Amino acid sequence: MLDSKLSEMFLVVAEELHFGRAAQRLFMTQPPLSQAIRRLEEQIGATLFIRTTRTVQLTASGQELQRRLRLIGNELEQTLQAVQQVHRGETGMLRIALTPSSAYAGVSKHLYRFRQDFPQVDIQIYEMNSSEMPAALYERRVDVAMIRPSFAVPDLNPQLVESEPMMFVLRRDDPRAQEHSQGLTLHQAFSYEMVAYSRQQSRYFHLLQQRMLQRSGCLPRFAQESMVPTVLVMVEAGIAPAIVPASLARLRTDTLEYLPLLDADDITAELMSAYVSDNTNPALVNFLAVLEQHRSS
Repeated sequence: MLDSKLSEMFLVVAEELHFGRAAQRLFMTQPPLSQAIRRLEEQIGATLFIRTTRTVQLTASGQELQRRLRLIGNELEQTLQAVQQVHRGETGMLRIALTPSSAYAGVSKHLYRFRQDFPQVDIQIYEMNSSEMPAALYERRVDVAMIRPSFAVPDLNPQLVESEPMMFVLRRDDPRAQEHSQGLTLHQAFSYEMVAYSRQQSRYFHLLQQRMLQRSGCLPRFAQESMVPTVLVMVEAGIAPAIVPASLARLRTDTLEYLPLLDADDITAELMSAYVSDNTNPALVNFLAVLEQHRSS
């Protein structure tokens, strides 16, 4: 294996083609430099320089060694830069778990901001229910999760990312859309038969709906169970109205009407970030910083 010090001396001499100037650059005298180059030639088994009393020239072997050492130097520099970029979280991979409903809840703006700040980080998105996210985090299958509060246990460091009101949705051609054009109360909403949220597949929204039902004072009247965003298909099909997070209000606006709930401002759909504390991925630190900037703004 080539001695790194001898390789450095060779490159300086090959650049200067003058042993005196090369010795000055290396802060040494000329005789030890000449001896070092001879040792290198002996190690390699090839003459690297043609020396005369007036000139120093590279041999073909010397030119090839210079070319290859430069390539190695460039590769080493790029390797160091790449390692440092990963250490700073500027490159590498970030694996993010999203619930189907969070895709409509403003998460994309945070992902876009992160990609603008760290364009070389490879973002991998994994869609899963909130109930699956804690295991995925503990098992290191994902780095961070956008999770609903009912599954955001304290040791996953939950922090609020988004909070949005709930809205009453029905077909635009439904007479009740005109009747309640300015909004309706929970009592009015639950006096109608509605699409319910599945306790198994949509536990968080099921709990929210039960909370609103209790406040309304009405008895439950549910036509069928569903989950976000499939619930909109049932509303559009005319099966029954539903209560959905406000972020869905940009969907199917040609056929659906979204109305505010007048006495439910404090009942909101929340989305949390979650991660395990001993995750050492630097890209995760930068992503959490982007989320924190949003909370502070």
